[in-house]
Order: sequence, then C-alpha cells, then structure tokens
Amino acid sequence: MKETIFLPGNQKKDLTVYIDAPGDAFVINLDKKVKNSNQSESLFHFLDDNGKPWSKRCDFIVFHLHNGKINVLCFEFKWETLSVERVIEQLASSESWCRSLHSVIKHYTGKKRPLHLTKFVLSSHPDPTPYLDTDHCLKRDHAIRHYHYNAIDGLSLADLENSNIETIN
Repeated sequence: MKETIFLPGNQKKDLTVYIDAPGDAFVINLDKKVKNSNQSESLFHFLDDNGKPWSKRCDFIVFHLHNGKINVLCFEFKWETLSVERVIEQLASSESWCRSLHSVIKHYTGKKRPLHLTKFVLSSHPDPTPYLDTDHCLKRDHAIRHYHYNAIDGLSLADLENSNIETIN
C-alpha cells in the first residue's frame, strides 16, 4: 500500500507499507486522488461528495480470503498526529461502504457470506500512548488498532492483531 502523506509546511512524503498475504487478497485504494488534484475520487459517483458523511473514507481496504473466511481490513494512514475524531469518522464511513458493498453483492448473487472486518490506523506518532489502551487500540474507539509503520511493514495479514472483529452478515 502506498500513500502520500501531507506534512507540516505543505510538504509531501510517500509511505509504502508491504504486508504479506497468505491466501488470496486484493487492495482497494478508497482515498485515490483525482489526477493533478488534491481531491479524492467520489466513493459513489452518482452522489455529491462535498462535505457529506460518505465523503470520509479510510485510505485502503484489503479483502483477504484466508482459511475459508473473507476478512476485510480497513487502513487509515496518518503521519505524526492522531486526529482521533477524524480517524474514527473515516473508518466508520469505510465500514458503511463495506456494508453497502456486501448488500449489493448479496442482492445480485443471491449468496450471503459474512465479512469479518477489522480497522487499523498506522502512524509515525512519536508517542501515541496517551491515545491508546493496553491493547494498542484507540481509547475512544476500541475497534481501531494502532500500528507504527515500522512495526507493521513486512508483517503478514494473518499476523495483524485486533481482537475487535465486526461481522457483516
């Protein structure tokens, strides 16, 4: 996953995170930018995204088929700040997008398979401990697990820890 992070002073930094995927997996960049613009592409091209709740989204969603289960991992990239309210809103909106996608697939195929959704925020925050509980989850939303970029790079999707799994039926 590769994301451009905006640093103070309007500078940019590219962050690349490599995660091994045992089994089948694919990544969707939900926060893909329109070419030659700082604007993100619309999540729903038929809806107005300007300042709407659905305009918020995380950076990446990974769909991972492993041990017969469909796992969905939502990732938000931050730099040295943890704007907790914004992270919570972005990941909640992305969960809603996954629920919508699940519903559409169920209606078109007539098949219903649960999705097992987990949420992650990645950062280079120098000391995120004031924002985290003992399990490295956000105190304000225990479903969101924090990882430092250096700690997650090179891990396997199967090794990511987050005991807060949301099942979408």
